[in-house]
Amino acid sequence: MKEYFESDDILGLLWRWKKPLIVVVLVAIVGSAVFSSPFFIKPRFKSFAKVYPTNLKKYSDESPTEQMIQMLESDAIRESLVMLYELDTLYDIEKDEPHYKNLLYKEYADNVQFKKTKYESVEIEVLSTNPETAYKMVNSIVDLYNFEVKRLQDEKLVEAVNTVKLMMERSKKERDELEEKVNVIRRDYGILDYGSQVKNLSKEYYRLLARSSVDPNKITKVKEELDNLKEKGAEYEHLSNRLWSVRGSFNGFKLQYEEHLKELARKKEYTVSIVNPYKADKKTYPVRWLIVAVSAVVAFFTALGVISFIERVEKRKAA
Repeated sequence: MKEYFESDDILGLLWRWKKPLIVVVLVAIVGSAVFSSPFFIKPRFKSFAKVYPTNLKKYSDESPTEQMIQMLESDAIRESLVMLYELDTLYDIEKDEPHYKNLLYKEYADNVQFKKTKYESVEIEVLSTNPETAYKMVNSIVDLYNFEVKRLQDEKLVEAVNTVKLMMERSKKERDELEEKVNVIRRDYGILDYGSQVKNLSKEYYRLLARSSVDPNKITKVKEELDNLKEKGAEYEHLSNRLWSVRGSFNGFKLQYEEHLKELARKKEYTVSIVNPYKADKKTYPVRWLIVAVSAVVAFFTALGVISFIERVEKRKAA
């Protein structure tokens, strides 16, 4: 019965004050409709894209998607967008404003957002009062992301190129020095293939010694060649082995150097587009019907509360 009487009291209250309540609600509707109009609140249009990261190098325990969001939120991309689209002018922020940077970055954060989706892609969302600007900004963000990732990767690659180039030059210098030493021994001592020459000359020397009628000059000549081999053979073998090793190192460094240069020259994309941006043909904000509806409901219950309070006060005074 209590709930009935309470409901009855409310209905009675509504009936007694129906005209003022209707006026309040109408004023709220008209007021919210006016103040949510483009004259007071500039409509904003949304453009967005969904992309997957690709060709990223692992720098930490973050996933590729998290790495991508970190890069998208970087100062480099933000400052480039501010300059390209004159965002301070777009957001009506004066450069001589005391809190210029703080206001600019807050507006940027409200209008440019990056979100990780449940499928490990990244959604890039831009709001702007101009649908063309929102669309272009999304495309620019993807382009700037590709540029910044390549720039960072190229910085590391340039370091590797310079290191490999230095090692290659050192290896080449050592190779050239060894080749010169080997060539001197070959030229001055006639050593071309130490192992084969020792084997063949030894056979020839002992074969000549075993024969009774042999020209002594021939034996002497063979003996001199063997002595040359004994004198410089070990050094020649050591230098030849070292030269072989250094040549292999040089060729390895050269191959790395050429691969790094090819990588630097390559044009790579670091995103795979899943949803491409488009120019919005309908505003996203504000949602005028929602603003009007909420304003009308809030105004109605506020007025009802005030009226109820006034009646209770009057009843107490009358009592």
